[in-house]
Amino acid sequence: MTHVPYQLPSPPQPLPPAPPQAAYPQAPYPAAPPGQLPPGHALAGHAAGRVAAGHVGHMTAGHLPAPVAPVAPAPAGPLRTDAFPPPRPALVPEAEPIRVSVDNNRCHIYGICEQEAPEVFRISQGGSLHYTASVPAELAAQARQAARCCPMQAIAVRGGQTPGGSPGRKRTGPALRSGAGARAGRRRIVVAGGGLAGLSAATRLRERGFDGELVVVGEEPIRPYSRPPLSKQYLAGDLDGDDLAFRADDALDAHWLLDTRVIGLDLRASALELRGGERLPFDGLVVATGVDAKRLPEAPLFSERVRTIRTLADAAAVREAMHAAGAGHVVVIGGGFVGCELACTARLQGMDVSLVSHSGPLLRRVLGERVGQVVGRIQARAGVALHLGREVVDWQDHGDVLRLSLDDGTVLTCDFVVLGLGSVPRVEWLRGSGIDLSDGVGCTPTCHVRDRWGRTLPHIVAAGDVASWPNPRFDEHPRRVEHLIHAVEMGQHAADSLLRGPGRAARFTPVPRFWSEQHGTRIQAVGIPALGTDVEIVEGSLRSGSFVARYTRATRYGDQVVAAVAFDQPLRLLDYRDQIGGARSAARALGRRRRR
Repeated sequence: MTHVPYQLPSPPQPLPPAPPQAAYPQAPYPAAPPGQLPPGHALAGHAAGRVAAGHVGHMTAGHLPAPVAPVAPAPAGPLRTDAFPPPRPALVPEAEPIRVSVDNNRCHIYGICEQEAPEVFRISQGGSLHYTASVPAELAAQARQAARCCPMQAIAVRGGQTPGGSPGRKRTGPALRSGAGARAGRRRIVVAGGGLAGLSAATRLRERGFDGELVVVGEEPIRPYSRPPLSKQYLAGDLDGDDLAFRADDALDAHWLLDTRVIGLDLRASALELRGGERLPFDGLVVATGVDAKRLPEAPLFSERVRTIRTLADAAAVREAMHAAGAGHVVVIGGGFVGCELACTARLQGMDVSLVSHSGPLLRRVLGERVGQVVGRIQARAGVALHLGREVVDWQDHGDVLRLSLDDGTVLTCDFVVLGLGSVPRVEWLRGSGIDLSDGVGCTPTCHVRDRWGRTLPHIVAAGDVASWPNPRFDEHPRRVEHLIHAVEMGQHAADSLLRGPGRAARFTPVPRFWSEQHGTRIQAVGIPALGTDVEIVEGSLRSGSFVARYTRATRYGDQVVAAVAFDQPLRLLDYRDQIGGARSAARALGRRRRR
């Protein structure tokens, strides 16, 4: 196989002025004709491949494309509310019917399944879930997507085809780790990261018909699993590790290199560097290494009584340590979703809980001050002692107890401390590689990775929590989004973009969706509430605790709807999803019931 390595560029010379572009927001890039990949693309070969039909031709030898020079942003124009299609992910049709079942003991009626497959799943006005067990082929892809996005992994799928094209097909033999000559001309795509985004990208590659070598490198020793329940149902003992495994794509045809840490990226040779001096060459790369839990520098580093939760191993250690310590009083540090959910779990276990947050209202950075105050009232009613706007200035580990001094003079004596401070992108292995690491892994709107000079790397894409990209549905500013459904959808889109190439790939313009549960109150959101400057209660009331809030902001294009948040109203939230990114004048609150 002829292999032309990517050459790490020297600092670029000034570029000529960019040609005029259409004003933001633009319609998606022109797609290839249905079922076709762009000719000459490094991963498609010189023969056109089948996409929509679920098949890509055998990959042929060819040169890797050169980096694509950056294009200067265009002047802003008037807001076009019809610039983007409704926020529905592109799915690969399935040819066979499937059967679905729902574990009612796991299901929490978040309504995600109805959002993904409304013809299969439906939540009644009484709050119960109804579904069609026998799903015809034309709805199978939507039902399988619902299973992927279910946070509790309560949906089981049987029948249909495994990602790869034929029922039950699995690749045998060990993964070829080092030595391009051993591949005998076969193309190789490597997925760096064994989490949900990596699994989603790998699955989509097989669904699109990629029949080369597919290698998934994961640092943990187990297959991908659902992380949201770690701070809730798993910590409470309601679920075990096996209950968290993703089940929709468990038959993925891929080589898994688990318990394997990636320590570097050699762009010149198009190879990952593994521990022990091993190198893993690739023709295409998906970066999906996720994030790490953030720690406090001043917290005791080796204390068994101070823990973070990010992985299943972390959660297992916290669960065991809390019981070993006989925890009666737990301090949770952090006022975000993880901190609040940890407080809920500890109170459910009968523990006294103090929650310390340096910001004002809980979830202020996510939901804003007004709605965040509602979350604070929910926590306080449940018996959580709130210390808001406070910081820990001194730690004392006395062996049997911990003493934390706050900046207002308060001293908290506790048995255990759990840090829920958010996360930091896992990019340490990419330092010095030439990739843009200004906030995670910098990407273009198509999910292709940029180098630090702003140029596109056509054979590398990124997905999930680690990826920062501009979502044109909102604006041109790159952001990272850390939610389960986002990991599913961005992994799928990144795989499509890798196969199509930068010139043919569509822009990734999702509406982020996330949820939480606070002492029995279900919180669901669409969009990015943190962008909103004006909050309008369009259903219910803050006083009742059951409401829908719509978030808008003033832009040079007019007022834009950026998010909607529902407290205990999962059905009503569906009416607002398609408004996100559009002008407020075009948004209508259906069946509005306003009560202040």
